[in-house]
Order: sequence, then C-alpha cells, then structure tokens
Amino acid sequence: MKSLLLGALWWGLACAVQAQWPSPDELKAQSAVLDARRLALDDQYKQEMRLCYQNFDVTSCRLQARDKQIQANAQLRKDELAHKNLERQIKSAQAQQRSLERDSQEQQQQADREQAVKAAREREQSQADKLSEHAAKGGQREAYEQKQREAQAHRDDLEKMRRERNAKPAKPLPVPGTAP
Repeated sequence: MKSLLLGALWWGLACAVQAQWPSPDELKAQSAVLDARRLALDDQYKQEMRLCYQNFDVTSCRLQARDKQIQANAQLRKDELAHKNLERQIKSAQAQQRSLERDSQEQQQQADREQAVKAAREREQSQADKLSEHAAKGGQREAYEQKQREAQAHRDDLEKMRRERNAKPAKPLPVPGTAP
C-alpha cells in the first residue's frame, strides 16, 4: 500500500514537472529514494522468507512472499521507468538547447564572417578608388614633388649662404713686397 502511494506520488510528480524540469539535485534525491525503496523491498522480502522458514507450511508462505515481492517490484519498476523517462526527457531537452545555442553561435559567427568580408571588400574598393584617383592626378603629383625638390634645394642654398656670411673672414692676403 505504501509503495502504491509513493508510486502514484512519483508518477504525478513526473507528469506535473514536465513544464518545469527538476534540478539535478532533485533528480539525485529521487534516484536515491528509488534506490532506498529497492533496498527496503529486498530487505522486507528476505525478512519474510526468514519468517516463512519458521512456519510449518514453508512452501505456501514462500509463494505468498514471492507474489508480494513481484507486485512490489512491478510498482517500483514503473516508478523507476517514470524517473528514467524524466531523466531522458531532461537530457534530450538539454541536448536540444545546446544544439540551438551552437546553431545560434554558428549563425552569429557566419554573420560576423560575412560582415568582415563585406568590410574587406569595401576597403579594397576604397583602395582601388584611391589608386585610380592617384593615377588620374599622376602628372600633378610629379609637379608637386618637383616643386618640393626645388624648394628644398633653395633652402639648402640659403643655409649655405648664411653660413658663409657668418663665417670668420679669411686672413688678409700678404702685401706684395713684404716677406713673411
């Protein structure tokens, strides 16, 4: 009777929880309860078998204990199956969630790659436009560089003249007819 009540409780819990999965700790606790029930059933069966050997009609008592054990194991097995089914559903839902997250990340990475390719194409196009613009202004660029060279040469000449002006005067030439 007790096992039927617990089984019905677990079955109801499993059906009600489908909307909200239990935590891993709750699953471990449920598993521990089922294991404890299995051990209790085994202990109860062993105790009943010991008591049967104390009766005069051992065979009939053993058969009754075995039938009782079979019914209790059947109910426990239903509860264990419901628990295992719930665990499988949770693992399946988690696997689907991981798959969705992985797909989402892959889609994001693909979008990032496409954005990077688009940006690279825009940079290449911009560079090509600059090169064509530069090629169109090629004659002007050469003229500009020539002016820059001439201006630098002029500055160098001015600097040379300033140095010559500020240099110490050379010694005067000796006067003719005087000996050194």
